[in-house]
Amino acid sequence: MTHPAYVRSYGRMLRLLADRGHELHLVFRRIKTGESLEAVRRIAEDSAGVTYGALPGRSSPGFDRNRRGWDVLAERLRFSIDYLRYLEPVYADATGLRARAERRAQPFVRRTARLLRPAGAHAVRPFRRVLEGVERSIDPPPHIERFVADQKPDVVLVSHLADLGSSQSPYIRAANRLGVHSAYPVFSWDNLTNKGLIHDRPELTLVWNDLQTEEAVELQGLPPEGIDVTGAPAYDHWFEWKPGRSREEFCREVGLRDDRPIVLYVCSSHFVAPNEIAFLRRWLEAVRAHGGLLAEAGVIARPHPRNAAQWGRGTIEAPQFQVWPRFGEEPIEQSSRQNYFDSIYHAAAVVGINTSAQIESAIVGRPVHTVLAEEYRDTQQGTLHFQYLKADEFGHLFVGRTMEEHLEQLEESLRGRPDDGRNERFLRRFVRPLGLDVPASPVVVEKIEALAAGPAPAPDRGGSAAELVRFALRPFAALTARSQAERRKEKTKTLTPIEEVRRRVRRMGRDEDGPPVVAGPWDGDQIGELLFWIPFLRWAQSVTLGMRDRLVVLARPQSAAWYEGIGAQRFSSADVGGLEGARAALGGGEVVELPTSTVDELRAELARQKPGGRPLNRPLEFALFDLPELGDVDLPNDFVAVRFEHGDAFPDTTENAELAASVVAALERRQPVVQIDDALVPQAEAIVARSSGFVGSYGTLPYLASLHGVPSVALYSDPAHVAQDHVALANSFFAWPPFGRFTALEADATAAVRTSELLAEARASVPA
Repeated sequence: MTHPAYVRSYGRMLRLLADRGHELHLVFRRIKTGESLEAVRRIAEDSAGVTYGALPGRSSPGFDRNRRGWDVLAERLRFSIDYLRYLEPVYADATGLRARAERRAQPFVRRTARLLRPAGAHAVRPFRRVLEGVERSIDPPPHIERFVADQKPDVVLVSHLADLGSSQSPYIRAANRLGVHSAYPVFSWDNLTNKGLIHDRPELTLVWNDLQTEEAVELQGLPPEGIDVTGAPAYDHWFEWKPGRSREEFCREVGLRDDRPIVLYVCSSHFVAPNEIAFLRRWLEAVRAHGGLLAEAGVIARPHPRNAAQWGRGTIEAPQFQVWPRFGEEPIEQSSRQNYFDSIYHAAAVVGINTSAQIESAIVGRPVHTVLAEEYRDTQQGTLHFQYLKADEFGHLFVGRTMEEHLEQLEESLRGRPDDGRNERFLRRFVRPLGLDVPASPVVVEKIEALAAGPAPAPDRGGSAAELVRFALRPFAALTARSQAERRKEKTKTLTPIEEVRRRVRRMGRDEDGPPVVAGPWDGDQIGELLFWIPFLRWAQSVTLGMRDRLVVLARPQSAAWYEGIGAQRFSSADVGGLEGARAALGGGEVVELPTSTVDELRAELARQKPGGRPLNRPLEFALFDLPELGDVDLPNDFVAVRFEHGDAFPDTTENAELAASVVAALERRQPVVQIDDALVPQAEAIVARSSGFVGSYGTLPYLASLHGVPSVALYSDPAHVAQDHVALANSFFAWPPFGRFTALEADATAAVRTSELLAEARASVPA
């Protein structure tokens, strides 16, 4: 699999295989999110026959640096061949897809295609066939062939064989060379049409329906006898899910009125809609201007999890409108899946440009709408898979050719338009062609078992002319190797410090069998520990497969609980000291140090990271802290915690003492207040974690409150001693649930009133 998030779609199939006694080894090219890696861990923990690891890379046994030129040459050829497919007549209107593929093609291929294209497809096809023959003559990388051979599998399964430049094609080629069964269970609805070509034929391709069978034969050139229809395993769980909240609970959590209908706008990927906020803003204005039920309907925008960065740069503020979840979620964990399902279930209608969420909404039984947007014409109407959703014969979308037509259709759905059977008709054709009561995953498992039970295929050595072609390609492979080495050298020279750290951590994590990685102890300020060091360690173990099991954390006793869930082992720095003490505690063997200076020197750059950015590239991963033990302390219900202590940012002055008293008085007019005096300081974190809000002087506690999901207001009177980088980072990451909103407020004559109002506003945004 490309990354563990694929478990979202393959999870049922994998668990069924494990339950039936098969051994599975899951391997990934990279890690996308910590949540997806946790989902894989759970499958492995629940099933004795499941293991997982990283796909082989440059540090793998058998990797030959002298072969690097061949591997890059093969990849460049695949990208170029994938571009040439988009010169076929069937893709005449697919300008967006063609432009995307063209950017990855080699200049020589682009120039040749421009010369041949005026003569038509019959002139381009022979050129493509020649390149395909050349590419197929190149042996699979030795480290990949050795990896497959060492695993001794009965079947090799690949998840995304038709991606542009297919990084998984060498695994099928290695299986074919070794005489090992291979299968490709098609991952998604668009994989055979708007990505790349299948360069190496798997023995068995498992498609969803007759439409994908046609795509596999006509667009991918696969033989019909190697294709079986199973239905869509990616959607099996959708037919079984139930809502987890009542409508009233859902509206209260999201922040919408429960006496108005809800429209769910499901956002699309970056390729389909790169600047969807701008379109959504115009769409929302048109919705409100239309009047009727649309004037006050609740509207939820659900960001696409791989196009969420735009929501870190801007948002839309409007009545009865919410972005939820704020930066999208991969529906992998139980809670994120429930959020996704409930948002569709409680909607009266769903709107989207071109996204698989429009299929999932049909399964839930909601009317699904789209508007033909001119700015997305290339990636909406210009894609083949979108046509299935709107097909006259079986499509389920209500298609608005103009905005006004779309809004009329949308209002009809909000008024309760009778079901005309379009969702069921679509599902029977596209998602479950074997019957709505026949899940696809068991069918896929049976097909894989039948494949494994058959005689192994004869090894495919690549054809008699392959050796001659490889001889002719040697100069090109050598040239490619030199240019690639120069490019890597130049890229290394221009790496930023934060890119250097990312590269170092990922390289460290690739060595799953390497020595323990000792991190810490952090000996600086607690705010830096909360905002930089701990989130960095959480990120490091989330984006590398081998890091968590090798990570050993040294923590100060007073902050040890904050490291819960980080690393495989944790030692108190009071007991073992530093690196040498940890080495001795681990048995005296080799260890690798991950020093705190790695992060401390990058605070300013790390503070500029945004929560909507790709987790792989953003070296900070925040998570709520566990609730601390309270001890023998009585607390009222629904109270605000307060702690003012003097320091550089809030000096011991008469004005500050009077301000603190006025703040407490203003808060007490709204609800109970618990003042954390010196006697309660040992329980301060536990008290704050149980409060509905925290107010105090600028320092560690306001940040800690946010990490317990509690909104906080931090007051200061000397701005020179407030780290604006810290404030900016907290404002970015703690602005939305599940974290508590963080506000740093300069003390003045209005501070008491403003503090009370800010806290009330922040508390109102926290889910019940």
